[in-house]
Amino acid sequence: MPSNTKTKPGKPSKRAKTGAARKKIIVKRANLGPIGCLEDFIPHKLAVVANRLSQSIGLLFERQFNIQMPEWRILMALYAYGNLVFNEVVERTSMDKARVSRAHRRLVDLGMIDVVVDPSDGRKVILSLTEKGMEMCGEILPEAAAREAWFLAALDDHEHQQLDIILDKLMKRSQEL
Repeated sequence: MPSNTKTKPGKPSKRAKTGAARKKIIVKRANLGPIGCLEDFIPHKLAVVANRLSQSIGLLFERQFNIQMPEWRILMALYAYGNLVFNEVVERTSMDKARVSRAHRRLVDLGMIDVVVDPSDGRKVILSLTEKGMEMCGEILPEAAAREAWFLAALDDHEHQQLDIILDKLMKRSQEL
């Protein structure tokens, strides 16, 4: 303790109570350099970028189409892959069952998807796009593509190709988690 610090007799200083000032820990990573703050941590960067982009697109969908991000993800999964069993929607969208359940019920109420019992397994339900759902996808896709194009305009062609390759590799790796 510095000699110029005064404390009342019999009463420990604040520093003595809490211990010495915390030392910042820097973790060295092979080939990447140190993690000294949260902004250096790649999973944090990916999460922040994904959240910002999703929020931007989500706001667009809410304002223009009156649907939320989970609903959009279900519509796009059905548009891309065709009819899906409920659990396949959960897997394809990386959303939990409760969120998919709430979103799919709203899409049914809006007339954008149909749900039927799987004839081969009565415990399962199959989700499919209605004509109205297909029309909604046709309206949404150009808007989503325009937002993606604006976002990726920050990259040149080579960087864009590299990003695609890197994200594909990380998507595959994430399936191992």
